[in-house]
Amino acid sequence: MIAANGAERTRLLSRLESGRFAVIKGMMYDEWVLNRLPNAQFEYYRTAFDCISALKNDNVDAFPYDDSMLKYIIGNASESFAFIYDEGFGVADYGFAVNTNRPDLKKAIDEAIAEIRAEGSYHDMVTRWFPRTGATGIMPQLKLTGKNGKLKFGTSTIDRPFTFIVGDGVITGFDIELATRICAKLETELEISAITFSELIPAVVSEEVDMIGAALAITEERCRSVLFSEPYFQAKVALLVKSDFASI
Repeated sequence: MIAANGAERTRLLSRLESGRFAVIKGMMYDEWVLNRLPNAQFEYYRTAFDCISALKNDNVDAFPYDDSMLKYIIGNASESFAFIYDEGFGVADYGFAVNTNRPDLKKAIDEAIAEIRAEGSYHDMVTRWFPRTGATGIMPQLKLTGKNGKLKFGTSTIDRPFTFIVGDGVITGFDIELATRICAKLETELEISAITFSELIPAVVSEEVDMIGAALAITEERCRSVLFSEPYFQAKVALLVKSDFASI
């Protein structure tokens, strides 16, 4: 269910004016919610799974998140959920980030993404990882030469389709494929490090890794600490609620 008409959306949002919201620690969804609901209260959790568990157990009233990930959650959950769109929540531009001392790397990443778009690979990725129906895509086999060394990529397993774990702990997803394609353009190997989301920016600031990404929203605050690539994806912010909340 999507609360699409204006009257229904207004009614549900009015019930959430002082509501409790689950937010993944380190993400910016609390700021987006406050833009629309200034009296909102927040509980912070480590993962999306923890946020959804809190919602199921009525510890919170709603879970603000990327709409493409919410669609996957709703489509594959045994429980019944609804989600609410509102223009007041805005949109999130995602980018890869590097250390402020590496404008050369930022430039190379931007050029690589532009090439990936121009050759049609980006469109193919979106089609596979964000299907209208059915399961998300499968990571293709991409050859990396390592001619120019290694790029250390820090990421966090957020949720399908951006970054998630399959098989024997292998991290895959849209962001992983895009990072791999960037490395193919740069002729480097890709070394992936799994990092807690809230520690991604400290990891690139300390030069533990060269680049970070995991549906990482470009914000003014974050731009004070790191250099972001040009946006590679724009997501809508939506609220996940239990269907019985939406039907009352």
